[in-house]
Amino acid sequence: MNHQDTQLSVRNLILGVSNGAILWLATAFLDPETVLPAFAMEAGKGNILWVGIVVAMIGSGSLWPQAFLPSILATKPRYLPYYRLSALLRVIIRFVIWATIILIAGRSPAVGLAVVAILLFIYTSSGGVGMIPFMSIIRDTIPATWRGKFFGGRFFWGGLLGFGAGFIVKHVLSPDSRWDFPYNYGQLALYSALSLTVSLGLFCLAEERPHRVSSHQLPLRLQLARGVRFFRRDPNFRRLVRARVFYALAYGLCVPFIVPFALQRFGVTKAAVGIFLMARVLSFSGANTLWSYISDRIGNRLVLLISGVATTVLPLMMALAPRIPQIQLTTPVGGSVNTILAYFVVGFILVGLCRSGQMLGQTNYLLEVAPSRVLTTYLGFYYIVLLPLAAVPVAGSLIIGQEGRYILGFALSMIMGLAMLINVVKLGEIRELLHD
Repeated sequence: MNHQDTQLSVRNLILGVSNGAILWLATAFLDPETVLPAFAMEAGKGNILWVGIVVAMIGSGSLWPQAFLPSILATKPRYLPYYRLSALLRVIIRFVIWATIILIAGRSPAVGLAVVAILLFIYTSSGGVGMIPFMSIIRDTIPATWRGKFFGGRFFWGGLLGFGAGFIVKHVLSPDSRWDFPYNYGQLALYSALSLTVSLGLFCLAEERPHRVSSHQLPLRLQLARGVRFFRRDPNFRRLVRARVFYALAYGLCVPFIVPFALQRFGVTKAAVGIFLMARVLSFSGANTLWSYISDRIGNRLVLLISGVATTVLPLMMALAPRIPQIQLTTPVGGSVNTILAYFVVGFILVGLCRSGQMLGQTNYLLEVAPSRVLTTYLGFYYIVLLPLAAVPVAGSLIIGQEGRYILGFALSMIMGLAMLINVVKLGEIRELLHD
């Protein structure tokens, strides 16, 4: 099947958007950019290294199966059973995370944190097993001109649900809540597990169409060699991979450390994590209306370019935070807010903007640039290259250290963002090339 002639599956469109929206709700309760860094800081007694470890475990778990599974799945006539297995494992592990926080973290916070970090790695590894089946099913049932609306719909409705979750997170983590550490985080983990069960169960009902099946399984060595060959021959694929690498460096050196920066340097309260979450997911949701329109009507290069600028501006904004005067401001509803809190809220709005654009743009551009017959090779090489970059947050935590060298980390992040933009500017728009 030529992916340019894919027939739309309305069933998969509805199930996929619903699945994605509720998945974002489940993720928001244990958000890796706000909630989990706060949990790591509290359980780890303020040691920034724990933040890097937890975020790295999440990132590496999601990548390694996508690097090694494409050659195996290429010989399989059906992908949906692998997605269902992935879904079952993820739901089970999410409930185990909840039990671990409740039963272990209260008695020994460090041990509980270590076990949660390992479970997060297993959880995201299980998700990685299901990602290639998911992407392949979407590729075969959602046309290229609908994928912007598809992913945009997932992000938009997921952002709205995540915004609602932010109110819950704010309440649960506030002093007014009846839950103390670690039961407050355990409550959020339970909400996450229940939402995840609904989300993954929905896409297990998706329609799967026949796809090209390879007659034999290529060894990983040959699969990687083919990927290197495509990387050398396809200039747009090469630029996309380089842009993705620099994006991972820019994002990983900045975003995981914004919450610790706010908590340690400016005395922002733990309950503000819920406000940051609301700002990020609302921005994430709203921006996808724009990203989806640009992706479907113009192309994904422009999506990557605009959101890439936001990615580069973000660490600059964080580096300038110490220069912001702390002034009490009156809100429209009669309350008051500190200028620093407002500044970080704007920062997380920018996080949502750049994250949503890069996720949608990178995914859609990769699906368009990869020929159907070698899609698994492109995907496998893409994720093998990204796998070592899961350690970037650990490197970031070591750069920051106990001395709190946050500004150095943000400066390095901005440099990586500029390198990403250079590669994005050189990308060609695939649809224009196809029509030349």
